[in-house]
Amino acid sequence: MATRAWGAPRSEEGVRLRRRARRRVARVMAAVRGTKGEKNENAYEILGVETSCSSEEVKRAYKRLALKNHPDKLRNVSDAARAEAQELFRAVSTAYEVLRDDLKRAEYDAKLELNGAKKDDVLVNVSFKESVTGGTKLAMVPFKLVCVECRGVGMACPRCETCEGTRTTSAGTACEACEGKGFGKPETCVKCGGDGVKDDFFHGRVHVPAGVENGARLPISGRSQHVRVRILPSKVFTRDGLNVTSTLRLSAADAREGGFFDVETVHGTETTYFDEETSHGDTKTLTGKGIRDGKKTGDHIVRVEVEREPTPPPEDEDAPAQEENDEDAPVDDEPPSKRPKDDHAPASDAQTDLERLLAEKKAKLLARLDAAAKSA
Repeated sequence: MATRAWGAPRSEEGVRLRRRARRRVARVMAAVRGTKGEKNENAYEILGVETSCSSEEVKRAYKRLALKNHPDKLRNVSDAARAEAQELFRAVSTAYEVLRDDLKRAEYDAKLELNGAKKDDVLVNVSFKESVTGGTKLAMVPFKLVCVECRGVGMACPRCETCEGTRTTSAGTACEACEGKGFGKPETCVKCGGDGVKDDFFHGRVHVPAGVENGARLPISGRSQHVRVRILPSKVFTRDGLNVTSTLRLSAADAREGGFFDVETVHGTETTYFDEETSHGDTKTLTGKGIRDGKKTGDHIVRVEVEREPTPPPEDEDAPAQEENDEDAPVDDEPPSKRPKDDHAPASDAQTDLERLLAEKKAKLLARLDAAAKSA
């Protein structure tokens, strides 16, 4: 790959490509930041997905574009093309970070008013069970409260310290410090910092209907704003429309023999029969045990996971032969004291017998000497 010498002028093509890359990246980053513009691309357009796409579609699109524009994947390209790929890779990564998170995605949709969202929408978290059964939630609705200190002006005139606001002195003359006004020069309001308003929150009630879907827009009682529903994931269930899926884990023996097993559904425990020789990945549908939405009711799909049988330890080929030899060997229950003396005893036993014999001879010799000395 040819490289440009230090200090050499850039080619017209390189300059043009760099300018085009800068303009495109500027449009991309403006869209990611949520700044609306006539020619700006939003984060969905950057990844090439629809605004109603799922999280899995966002992830697949990001992987495809990241591999295509990653600087380390480029070979034999110009510096300008590499710089453009780097900027696009950064923009794609930023767009993915925004859309992969449900909370950031909801805020982004509200900024650009995508997917039916509005700028003043409030996000409310709903558990999986609440999305099935429905209920009432409290939403924290932010609003601006007019500052009571400056009455929304943002500036306040402090009281004159000389005359304490009376505009006259003790002698009855006009206060020279405030020119008889009773207050000083206007200053930035300390309470609101010059904004004229303060942030406050309103606790509004939200009716969550049974079977509500993720991203639904619901009204807030007593307010003009709406909430966007965010259904929190469940550790047991997954949802696809009105259908619910769960996993039943069976041991290898239970899957082979089959039988009745308890299955947790969104409406309680159901006892279900599974046939013999149930395999890993088999599914069974419980009709009408899914989510109810008015007159419609979904199904509950049970997916089976079969645990692997433990691997038996390897057999020792020499073990049976050893056991047979042990069984054929005679069993000697006689105590050691009554066993016949072995001529081929160990060397240590023979040495002990020799020492005992010498000790006996020595004792007899000493006895004879004592007897001879007494007789003399």
